[in-house]
Amino acid sequence: MPFRPFGFSFELRTPLDLAEVRRRVRDCKHSIVDPSDGPRGLILGRLVWLWNSAWYSQGPMLVGWMSHDRQGCRISGRSGSDLNGMLGITAAALFMPVVAFLDYRDGGSSPWLYVIVALTVLAAIILLVAGSNDRREGLPLVTFLETAIGTGGRHEFH
Repeated sequence: MPFRPFGFSFELRTPLDLAEVRRRVRDCKHSIVDPSDGPRGLILGRLVWLWNSAWYSQGPMLVGWMSHDRQGCRISGRSGSDLNGMLGITAAALFMPVVAFLDYRDGGSSPWLYVIVALTVLAAIILLVAGSNDRREGLPLVTFLETAIGTGGRHEFH
């Protein structure tokens, strides 16, 4: 199984124009504060950002970009288990060695900082592997988009 902590890529094409696609997705999704589970999110211009639960913010997520196509509209993006969490974990894992290097360069003498950095990077690696294994959780959001715009799509899911 390939390592994809940032979910899988998808691409949907439809003969509908961009305004009609936005309208259909807005009409089919739940409002952000709706207490029932189901697709909800934001459509900001051409950006589509969907998630499943009003209360569980670390759940499945979809981020896509709508663009004009010769035959209509195309939505492409990524869907996975917790895209914003994976991005935050990656940023922290990349930032911690910089902190350790700056401390070492300035003559820092605290070995606990290096232990914390090592544990943070190890935890990030474990969480990224877990996110890669759970990327299938984003599949219902792509299916929702397919249903909302009434077309088939291509998934790069393994």
